[in-house]
Amino acid sequence: MTGIHLLLAIALISCTSQLFVDANSWWSLAMNPIQRPEMYIIGAQPLCSQLAGLSQGQRKLCQLYQDHMVYIGEGAKTGIKECQFQFRQRRWNCSTVDNTSVFGRVMQISSRETAFTYAVSAAGVVNAISRACREGELSTCGCSRAARPKDLPRDWLWGGCGDNVDYGYRFAKEFVDAREREKNYPKGSEEHARTLMNLQNNEAGRQVRSHFTPAQLPLLLRTRLVIIRGKDLGEGRGGGFN
Repeated sequence: MTGIHLLLAIALISCTSQLFVDANSWWSLAMNPIQRPEMYIIGAQPLCSQLAGLSQGQRKLCQLYQDHMVYIGEGAKTGIKECQFQFRQRRWNCSTVDNTSVFGRVMQISSRETAFTYAVSAAGVVNAISRACREGELSTCGCSRAARPKDLPRDWLWGGCGDNVDYGYRFAKEFVDAREREKNYPKGSEEHARTLMNLQNNEAGRQVRSHFTPAQLPLLLRTRLVIIRGKDLGEGRGGGFN
């Protein structure tokens, strides 16, 4: 996805009023260099305890999968760069304000921009983890043994070792969604609606990366919008983020 003009096929926006959300985020992993896990004793916690922005569940996953954290940071960085490219001519262009909250208070507003940021960041993690599996950088996965892609040119050789998107999707879902799933807001509340919106935006980004190759992503010109009106979910069509 790096260097590709990503146009998400699915995104969600919220029309609810401004809601409070955590200022810190796992996106901060993109802003702070992460040392390789070999710098630490296996099973030790210094790496995870020093990373800002992780929820309790994400910190536990960090302790179990320390070698993944570098690539989560890379995925977050890819998402931020893609966001900055897509909104480069807008008033808000995904500019970062600090190393902890990354985007600052703008993420407290339910908006198109917020929706895109959640989705593209989740897609970035799927991409980075999938590639790391293929390159043998992670101990818990290897390259994908999927069949030769149908759209691969006939004169190209297929080595049979591609991005492990299935693993990338599963791990990204577990890690990225952890913060939202730890919240326990009353059903029907605006906070609960916002949590559901964030989860669905995360899923939107993962689905796009899982079902389309990076080369195909620029061809996705339409966006499916699910708009939250108060407590009800309704569907509408949008013309994308242009």
